[in-house]
Amino acid sequence: MEPKRSTGPDRAFTLIELLVVIAIIAILMAIVLPAIGSAMASARRAKNLSNHRQLGLGLRMYTDDNRYHPPLRMPSGVHEESGRPRARWHFMIGEYVGQPIKPRGAEELDMFLNSNDFPSLSNEVFLDPSQSYEDMRSFQSGEIQVLRCGSYGYNYQYLGNSRTGADGRYSNYPVSEQMILQPYRTVAFADSGGSQVLRTTEGKREHAYTLDPPRLDTPNNGALEWGHDTGQVTPELRHGGKAIVSWLDGHADAFTLDQLGYRIQDSETGFVAPDRGDNSLFNGIGYDRGATE
Repeated sequence: MEPKRSTGPDRAFTLIELLVVIAIIAILMAIVLPAIGSAMASARRAKNLSNHRQLGLGLRMYTDDNRYHPPLRMPSGVHEESGRPRARWHFMIGEYVGQPIKPRGAEELDMFLNSNDFPSLSNEVFLDPSQSYEDMRSFQSGEIQVLRCGSYGYNYQYLGNSRTGADGRYSNYPVSEQMILQPYRTVAFADSGGSQVLRTTEGKREHAYTLDPPRLDTPNNGALEWGHDTGQVTPELRHGGKAIVSWLDGHADAFTLDQLGYRIQDSETGFVAPDRGDNSLFNGIGYDRGATE
């Protein structure tokens, strides 16, 4: 007579049953995890687009009120609203979207008034959600610098280059809104990676608050140097092989380096050929007579 099988609660899984369950779980994870990762990437991209649109709106309102675009950095003095000495463009835009940094307590106030930068933000409109504060660590000092090595770079060469040349004159500042003939085809901000030389050779960021066009174009914008002394500061392709860009008319979208006029030198690293390409989408007039191949 065949022994009776147990059907009670004490019956254990067989090895084959366990392996089948594990295989099913593995298959489900293989299906679900990419979808979750894709959804998270889409959410980060959507938040980044929103940040760009807010920054673009802030820039528009600043320009409407002042009749010129903000400087890369105040040539001298203290930014009245925030109290930041020699404030960068973030604080001028912050008048309309909220200040990037609001010190709390005596220690943070001392750092705010006397240091080159700050280790955290008060307003994450200035932070690409695909990055963390740790990503903002300066190559030169090793410190986290959330504005100098931050997420977004400004088209300062054509909109407000407040650096000075050998003659003591500003390179290209102030730039009135009347000088921009095609705001809908003029880059305002873009996801920035800092000096492309340091980013591709050292994996580090530096001067990401600037954004250089494909060519230096000294005769037309007075630029004597790139955003960083090691070389050109270019967009960083952080969202599906593209950089999010905001334009002077307020819209924002994702673009490749080729679409922005850069000439790719190394497709694997995204290294662009320095001082080559077409500045049509940066110079405000919509064409570039000095464009190079």
